[in-house]
Amino acid sequence: MKTEVINLKKQSDHFKSNDMNKIKEKTTSLLVQNRLQSLASFSSIEHRLEVIREKNDVLWINDSKSTDMGASCFSLENLHENIIWIVGYDENKRNLDIVTDVAIDKVDQIICYGHFETEIKYHFASKIKYAYKKELSEAIQLAHSNAIPGQIVLFSPACTSFLNYKNFRERGYHFKTLVAQL
Repeated sequence: MKTEVINLKKQSDHFKSNDMNKIKEKTTSLLVQNRLQSLASFSSIEHRLEVIREKNDVLWINDSKSTDMGASCFSLENLHENIIWIVGYDENKRNLDIVTDVAIDKVDQIICYGHFETEIKYHFASKIKYAYKKELSEAIQLAHSNAIPGQIVLFSPACTSFLNYKNFRERGYHFKTLVAQL
């Protein structure tokens, strides 16, 4: 039996974009499968993909436990399209590449709240409707005004809570209180 030695550097120079897409699809598929398997463990955790209200055929979901972009990406992947995503400000640089494809596929509008945030705005500016509100209450009011039947309003901040709240639980309870007042 003949053994073939492959020069990986040389081989990588010859990858076609189609080959790279196949690798990406396999990796993404495995990632999605793993995330779907773990969804069941999150469904019973308060503030993690927690359905808190349905009003006028609009579903309101509290995902305050999503304290980074990866967690928010997981949440977006596990919901159907027509999402209004309420996301918070973060002082730290975020990797928006991990959420770009799923956001473009599923999100109708991004409403950012907190300190003025330009990173998300400019990343999605030409692709997804964007709005900024200083306070969470204003973001909720805007989402309520813009939501149409069949949409989901997802509160998945993708940031820590420490700028305005003691922890993600306090932030989640504040969100639930504000939505209950609609």
